[in-house]
Amino acid sequence: MVSPEIDPFLSNACLTLPARCLVHPYSVIALGFTPKYIAMSNATTYLFTRCFGAQAMTCGLLLGTSEMTAFSFTAFGLAMLPYIGWNFWFSGIGPSRGMINSLMWLDFFGNCFFMGGSLWCGQVLREEAAAAKKGDGEREALLTE
Repeated sequence: MVSPEIDPFLSNACLTLPARCLVHPYSVIALGFTPKYIAMSNATTYLFTRCFGAQAMTCGLLLGTSEMTAFSFTAFGLAMLPYIGWNFWFSGIGPSRGMINSLMWLDFFGNCFFMGGSLWCGQVLREEAAAAKKGDGEREALLTE
């Protein structure tokens, strides 16, 4: 089963990376946004950055303490779509283009990795369940003969 092997990786990534948003939002804003938007930062911006970090860490805690199923991996993977959309919208195609700098493409690739990895894990778990079910059917057939 793939879930016990991948859960700690996803959990640790979701606990450690967003911790910087929670603990030191100023550095996250300075690394991710262009100077024009950094100058507009205020207490509310820092509060929202901290809230994002706390929310993402909650996700990491959930990933670390829950047994992931094929459905939950698939749902987690699909939940990355709004984040990927955010990356595109604010990096070049939306009206706020120029808001984030080129380092935020790392966020885009990370979101794609989480989405692809989660969808892959969901598929592996579905295949394992189908193989186990097929094996149970073959075992029952042998017992009835």
